[in-house]
Amino acid sequence: MKTFILVCLLIISFASYAKEKIDIIVIKKSERILYAVKNDKIIKKYNIALGRNPKGHKKKEGDKKTPEGYYFVDGKNAKSNFFLSLHTSYPNFHDKRVAAKNSVNPGEHIAIHGLPPINLLAQYLYNGADWTDGCIALNNSDMQELWDLTEEGTQILIKP
Repeated sequence: MKTFILVCLLIISFASYAKEKIDIIVIKKSERILYAVKNDKIIKKYNIALGRNPKGHKKKEGDKKTPEGYYFVDGKNAKSNFFLSLHTSYPNFHDKRVAAKNSVNPGEHIAIHGLPPINLLAQYLYNGADWTDGCIALNNSDMQELWDLTEEGTQILIKP
């Protein structure tokens, strides 16, 4: 009986902990890892895919780069073209100034999202390869988990 009660308490404790929203998403491009962080503790880590030209900071529309810097989630889209979407605040003020100085369009619509609507077998074709136009992609089960942990305004730090 004591074991059953202990297991129940652990399940309840984990369930309530998992429902808490995270403080920040930290992405390490070079490692292809996204960290979900709450109170300076890594709650979860996810493998990711990036833009097809991942090295360096996004400077202009069409360069296939994933941006680097500080952003935040400025929208959640459950009806995205991909499985769920956390829209980022890219381009930020700095990105816009640099683009204007260089007379280029910085681009827009950078998001953290799941896979496109494809069959289960095709999902495995995306694992391990950078395939987006600059977004950060997770598999769909990981994206659902991150979606549940995130709210609008959540900070995002994208590191090289």
